This record gives sequence, structure tokens and C-alpha cells, in this order.
Amino acid sequence: MELNADRAFKWGKFIALSILIGLVTGVAVVLFLLLHNSIWFFTYRAIVEGAKPLIFIFPVTGIFVAFVLVRSLATTKTTGCGTHAVIESFHFYGGVIPFRDTSSKVVASALTIGFGGSAGLEGPSILLGGGLASAIAQRARLSPEELKALMLAGAAAGLSAIFKAPLTGILFALEIPYKRDLAKEAFIPAAIASVTSYLTLISLIGAETLFPIIPSLFVPSPIEIAHLIFIGLLASATSLFFIFTFRLMERFKVLIYNKFVLALLGGSLVGIMGLLLPYVMGAGYETISSAVQGKLHVLPIYVLVAILIFKILATSVTLNFGGSGGLFIPSIFIGAVLGSTYVAAFNPGFDEIAIMASMAAVLAAANKTLLTSVAFVAETCGPASIIPALIASTVSFFTSGESSLYEPQLPRKVVEEGKALCEMYRLMLKGKALERLKKIKIREVMTPNPVALNIKMSIEEALNVVKQHGFRIYPVVDDKKSLLGVVTLEDLLSVPPSKWTMPLDQTDIKPPLKALADQDLLSAITKMVEYCEDHVYVISSEETNELIGVLAGIDVFKKILESIR
Repeated sequence: MELNADRAFKWGKFIALSILIGLVTGVAVVLFLLLHNSIWFFTYRAIVEGAKPLIFIFPVTGIFVAFVLVRSLATTKTTGCGTHAVIESFHFYGGVIPFRDTSSKVVASALTIGFGGSAGLEGPSILLGGGLASAIAQRARLSPEELKALMLAGAAAGLSAIFKAPLTGILFALEIPYKRDLAKEAFIPAAIASVTSYLTLISLIGAETLFPIIPSLFVPSPIEIAHLIFIGLLASATSLFFIFTFRLMERFKVLIYNKFVLALLGGSLVGIMGLLLPYVMGAGYETISSAVQGKLHVLPIYVLVAILIFKILATSVTLNFGGSGGLFIPSIFIGAVLGSTYVAAFNPGFDEIAIMASMAAVLAAANKTLLTSVAFVAETCGPASIIPALIASTVSFFTSGESSLYEPQLPRKVVEEGKALCEMYRLMLKGKALERLKKIKIREVMTPNPVALNIKMSIEEALNVVKQHGFRIYPVVDDKKSLLGVVTLEDLLSVPPSKWTMPLDQTDIKPPLKALADQDLLSAITKMVEYCEDHVYVISSEETNELIGVLAGIDVFKKILESIR
């Protein structure tokens, strides 16, 4: 009963924090939108009135001031896409995002995009939600895994609010950390935070959708499916070109030593492109809306192709040369223009649907978010797009391989060696190996006197030990060599460098699998398979709990193979 009460309290706390994160993020996104819109009002007016000097000056000013702001105030002095920061925090910093980074980079993004820089509003919204969630979760004294899940939930809440699309936010939290996997642990907090932030935002500024809604469901014919497959292939190729250009600009910026000059150059290049084609300036919601309504593909094909290429260049320059923002909406913009180009060239007969499918397909391929892309067009453009978007997105997602705009994205979750041991155990169950393994004592196979970390060590001292020996997992002991738990290299690296002075007992130390030296090897293997672990720690006795050896998965593999022969 006590265990159930503790579990209920833990989940109650987790749900309450998710709701709080959603509320705070919803209000924060409204304030961010007010700041951006007040700046964009003057930039858009200059574009409409054809005020060429201002069209050039605004991006230069916005990107330069944004760069100076981040360099002066942020803990991490790098500008660029806010989504990158969230993914890096999830994988490498234990879900910690410095509040100075959150505040300074969000304001920098409003300046960048508001003054005409080519980037998306979702990047700073994701960073805003993730940063606020990280700050709240750190004060709640959660484990690193819980902190990471809530940080991702905050990022989802930011996306949900900025697009008024809660399902998109939920799926984004699951998909964005990996190219070919899901962060399932974030589902519940992301669902709660996304819905809460959405309700908070629409109660403050209304529920009007981002783009015009097409309500009726569309079921494509065989010929239309062929068109959608071809759109998916074109979207895949376009996404790969976008990714290549973005990486090229990343490499080019290293060649310019003075970063203030780089920011001025970036603003000037965006300003010049804005003079030639004003469509590429800002987030581009107006152009996307025109495309969805079927008004954009009336332009000549060469103009549409020019807009497509200039938008890719402008976004790559903005986010690599000093500006801040997001890559999600630029992907949607590029997809909308690509779809309009396809409609203008081939006239498939389902124009608006084809354009929405193209939007989803570019987003899926460039961001590696298949489900998010379908949900986004469905929530922002209407249910008519669901089936076409799914067909085109699936084609683009898989044909584009593992290329992604987000370098910190991992291909998939790391598969533990313990799972391989489980498979090996199943293979030997039918043979005579079990009887042979019963006769082998653990002390005959174990590695005696293993490298261990003292509980009094700081994380920095522990990492120095890791550097000397190169193992992934280490037992943690006290001064009497009594076994207290185990810690992995991932656990140590998940702590931000600013906190490496804190002792090991404040990290995520896990309970160890233990065995006695005189027990048979089969009992240890059974325990490893049951818990899907690849290390058992050998103690002298239950009373003293003194660590005397370790039984590693690789040692067990060798014995199993010998027994199977």
C-alpha cells in the first residue's frame, strides 16, 4: 500500500507539473507573439509599400542585434535554430536549458524574424516551452529521466501553442529526438502540457486556425495516388537539397573569423534576397496561406522555382550567420511552393490537396517527423489532407534516408547489450548447455577487483576515471568497498558541465544486480535475462556487501558459446 501511495504521489506530481508547464508556456507564447507581431507590422508594411531601403536595412538590423543579444546575455553563445538546442539538451545535457539561453534567444528570434529574417516562429516557441519546463522541473528535484521528459513536454507545449495544434505538439515530442525511433517516455507529459498550452493560448487570443480549413475528406484515386508518390519523391529531393545547403552554410561560416562581420553579412544577404523576392522574408505565413488557397500557383513556374531556391538560401543564411528562429515553418513554406510549382506544371486536378501533401512531405523528410507532418496539415488545413499527406510523407520520409536538418538527432535509441544476452539465452534453452552452466561457479568467470567509483567523488573526478579506463558502466562503492549502486557514462554526461563539481550521490545511481561468488553461472545469467542487464556485481557476502568482482555480458557470451558446442 505504501508503494502504491508513493507511486500515486509521484504521478500526481508529474501530472501537476505538466499542467503548470502547459499554462506557463501558453501565456509565454502569447507574449512572444505580441513582441514578434509588433515588429513584423513595420516590416510587412515596408514590403507592401515597396520601401526598398527599409526592406534591406531591416534584416541587417534584426540579425545583427539578435546576434549581439545572444553573445552578450546567453550562457551558450551560439545562435541558430531553437529546436537544435532542445534536442541537444535531451540527449547530452540531461534536459537542462539555462534560463539565460531561453530568454535571450527567444527575444533574438523575435528580432530576427520580425525584421524579415527567414526562419520559423516555432523554433523560439519550442525553446521557450522547453526552457521554462526545464527551469520548473529542476526546482522540483526530479530524476534526470523525468527532467528530460518534462523538458520535451514543454517543447511540445510551445509547438502546440504557436500552431494552435495540440496533436502536432504531442507527436513532435515523440518524434523529434530520433530519426527512426520514438521518445515514448514523453507521451503522457507532452499530451497534458500540449493540450493545456493550446487551451490557454486560444482563451487569450482566439482559436482561429493558422491557414484556411478544407473540411471535406479526400480519398485519392489510383491516378491521384501516382501524383502523390511523385510529389513525395520531389519533396525528398528538395529536402536533401535544403539539408545540403544548410550544412554548406554551416561550414562556410567557420571561414569568417569575426562573427560580428558574419552577422552583418548574413543580414545583408537576406536583405538583397528580400529586395529581389520579398516572399522569402519573415516566417512566410502569408505565402503559405496563398498557396493553400490556390492563389500562388498562378505565378510563372520560373518565379516559383526562384522563390523555392531563395527561401532555402535565405533560411540557411539567417540561421547560420547570426540569426535565431526555427526550421519547421521554412520546411512548410518550401513544401507549399514546391506543391504550387507541381500544380502549375502538371495540373493534377486536386490542386489545394496536392499542395498540402507537398507541405507535409517536405516537413517529414527534412525534419524526420513523419506523424507530426501529417498531423500538422490536418490540424492547420483540415482533414481533407490526411490520406494524401500520409502517402506523400511516407514516400519522402523513407526515400530521403537518415539525412536531417537537425544534426543532434540520433538515428534511434541505443540498444542495450542485455537484449542481445536475452536472445542468446533463448537460443540455448533447448540444448544441454543449461546443465553445463549449472556446474560453473561465478568466481571462475568473473573479473576480480573491478574498477569502481567512490560515492564521495565529484562527477568531474568520476569522468577522469572513465577517461583512464574507457568502460561504459561502473559500480559505485563507499570507503569500505560496500556496493551502493551502478552509474553509466550516459548518466554522468547527462549532467551539464556547470554541475560537474557536485558529488556522485546526487546523480542517477541505479540499484545493481548482485550475486555471490559461489553461486552457479546459470543463476547469474537467469537474473541478467530477467532484468535485461549485461552486468552482475559479485559480493563477498550478503552481510558485508563488499564488491569483489564483476560478471560482464561478454564473459557470459563466451561461456554460453563454449557450452553450446
